[in-house]
Amino acid sequence: MDLRQLRYFVGIVEHGSIARAADELHVAQSAISLHLNRLEKELGCSLVHRTPRGIVPTESGVRLASRARSVLTDIGTIAEEVRGIEAEPSGSVIVGMPTSLGIALTVPLAITIRRQYPLIRLRIAEGLSGHMSQWLLAGQLDLALVFGSNIISGISKELLAREHLNLVGAEGAEAVSSCSEMPVSALFDLPLILPGRPHGLREEVERAASRHGHRPNVVMEIDSLENIKSLVAERIGYTVLSARVAEHGSISARLKCRPIAEPRIERSIYLARSSKTPRSMAASSVTMVLSSLFAQSNRSLTDDIGA
Repeated sequence: MDLRQLRYFVGIVEHGSIARAADELHVAQSAISLHLNRLEKELGCSLVHRTPRGIVPTESGVRLASRARSVLTDIGTIAEEVRGIEAEPSGSVIVGMPTSLGIALTVPLAITIRRQYPLIRLRIAEGLSGHMSQWLLAGQLDLALVFGSNIISGISKELLAREHLNLVGAEGAEAVSSCSEMPVSALFDLPLILPGRPHGLREEVERAASRHGHRPNVVMEIDSLENIKSLVAERIGYTVLSARVAEHGSISARLKCRPIAEPRIERSIYLARSSKTPRSMAASSVTMVLSSLFAQSNRSLTDDIGA
């Protein structure tokens, strides 16, 4: 087994096709097929299933791909470490981004990285916060923004910010007509439009309701936050969002936020990474940019930067 075989195998798994992996890696299909066959023979097991929709890794293949990604990442950082801290950061960095943060954060992050670190190849992978830890452990991400302080073996976290959630309704709707703080107990009788589980926002609302012996009156589940905002603007119901998300985009002029209190519904934002994988200079640079963006943008990114 050598690094070339591992690189080819990861390419097959990520692209779901020998042909697409060959194109991406600029290698002949026959060469990739040959190395796959040799790898399966050496390990004594099947690593992939060939299906009408493409190639799918077996259980053994999934494990090999995960370990191979870690090995390839480690190899990729050696040159940077040898060159020393004076070298300009370069290489690829994949950042996992929850959709609710990506609405306001992806573009500023991409612009800043491009201007300050032009040799870094940035990739943003959006998804649910709950999936980010799995992707980190599988070696599919270098960094990820996650909500909540749950301790997960193999994942290290750094607190970036805390944000408070607000009731959001259409401009002029009764429940948001007051600017005073709204008791959390009054929230759960309102018709709410929320994302389905396991969306982090939904989980926070469910936990707050459970602590007060209530169940939220969810009349509609929509996983797109932008579509939720559009429905709220049409007075179909209310929702719960951070002011950062509610105030972003063209529909925000038709919405109004009302703070929730007694107590507030709060969630923490962490920067997470695998503690088993060395952090490259490029990843460290992206980390600094993310920290700076959160520190500078307490209005557009969070309602309240944690002390």
